Order: sequence, then structure tokens, then C-alpha cells
Amino acid sequence: MKHHFLIYDPENTHNPRAPFAVLPIPYERTVCFGRGTAKAPAAILKASVQMELFDEEFFYPQGLRVQTLPAIKCRGAGTATVFSRIRKAATAVLKNKRFLMSFGGEHSVTVPLAEAAKSVYKDISFLNLDSHLDLRNIYQGHHFSHACVFRRVMEMGIPVIHAGTRSLCREEYELVKQNHLTVHWARDILADKNDQWIKDIIRRLKKNVYISIDADVLDPSIMPGTGTPEPGGLAWQTVLRLLRQICLERKVIAADVVEVIPLPNTPLCEYVAAKLALKLMTYCLKLSGTHKSA
Repeated sequence: MKHHFLIYDPENTHNPRAPFAVLPIPYERTVCFGRGTAKAPAAILKASVQMELFDEEFFYPQGLRVQTLPAIKCRGAGTATVFSRIRKAATAVLKNKRFLMSFGGEHSVTVPLAEAAKSVYKDISFLNLDSHLDLRNIYQGHHFSHACVFRRVMEMGIPVIHAGTRSLCREEYELVKQNHLTVHWARDILADKNDQWIKDIIRRLKKNVYISIDADVLDPSIMPGTGTPEPGGLAWQTVLRLLRQICLERKVIAADVVEVIPLPNTPLCEYVAAKLALKLMTYCLKLSGTHKSA
């Protein structure tokens, strides 16, 4: 049975007027350690139907109207073709001012998603929640490696803020210094008792925000299924505090959840990813006012 976000009902996939749209992108080509991200979109959709639709923060039945789009066809196609398909599907959603949630796949899918977002929204910035900076110019021969995604986004002229970082190479370190990039290191976030880091992030974000969430930003204790599960990650509630405040003060126009690897015999990772997507969409509905017609 093919699943759709939050429900089994396949008719929901044909509702182009729903204010929220979900785009599955089962693309995996450049991962360099743990593999299996191509299986994540289907697993996340399957897990999502098991979540309660009554929100524990707002004591509110979420009632999200969500269109689940057809998955991007990735198998047997080159990178340029796949990226073109992603860009076209994303642009079609964003140009109608609908919120787009994309499920990867590896992190490189954020590149065409960023191109689509920039083509529609001019005053935009990116927030990269990730244990890595992904700022290499080229990695293992790939210009569009998952390790290069935010180098490509920066080249589009889109400002990027990084948070949850705890692993980088010398090339990235030099780029951060030379360009005075904003990086909120995981160790500093965990030591901050007053959430000053959240205030600093929001101060630097533009009016329209795209949030890219690499699963490895979370601590491996709650997200072991990812290509490089770096120790010392962020806690669930820490990430939610950030997302909630951003939705209060900025317009979140789109997001992606990438680098999830479903593990055998446990639905933990795909369930956490689905729940995180649902919480962000709920914050957009309840806090920003942008999608209150849902």
C-alpha cells in the first residue's frame, strides 16, 4: 500500500489547493559512509500515519490539509535530470505560496530546492541544521556531493546560517573565517542556558526562511539512522524551541528533512523525522499566521 503523509487516503495526493505539500525525493548518489537514504521518503510517509493528530503543545487537533506529491523519479536518471525534476516540482508548489516539505534522500537534493525557492522568494535566507557544514567545493569527484550542498547554495547568493555543527574539514574552516560565516557550534548551543543562540539566529534571518534539516543534527541517541551519526548532537526539545521561535518571528516558506536511514527492526528514525516535519508544519499553521486557512 502506498502511503501519504498523515493519512492512507490516496485522494489527498490530488488536492492541489492544500496549503501544505510534501515532496518525496528518494535520491542517493554521493553518500560516502552509511547508505540507505533513498529508502527514507517511503519509510517516513509510512511512519507518519501512526502519529496522533492532536498536538500536545497546543491541545489542538492539527487538521492539516496536506497534498502528498508523487515521488521524484530518480532511478536510472543522471544528476542533472533528477535535479531538474526536483526544481520543477518545487517551483510549482512555491509559486502558489504553498509550504513545501521535502523528504530526502541525501542532502544534495537541497540544491535544486534552493534554486526553486530563490526563483520565487527574493528576500530569503537558509538555516542549515546539520552536524556538518557541507561547504566543500568538491568531494570525491562530485561537484554536487552531499558534502558540497551549501557551497552551491552560497554561490546562488543566498545567505546561510549553520547550527548544530560539530564536524568540519580544514577547507571549510578556512571558508568560514574568510567569509565570516555564521556557525552555531553544537557545544555552544548545549552550554547556552538562556537560548541566546536562538535570538542570534533569528536576528540574522531574512523575512523568508528555508530550513534544511539533516537528520544528523540530532543526537544519535534519538537519530542513529543516518550516514554519519556524530556524537554530541542536539536534543529533540532544543530543536523544537528553535523552530517554534522562528515560526513566531519569520515566515518559513519551505523545509527539507534529509539523510535519514531507516534501520532494520525499529521505526525510530523515520518516525522521528515524520514527527519533526509535523511539528514544523504545525508551528507554521498555529504561530506564523501564514497558513491559517488550512
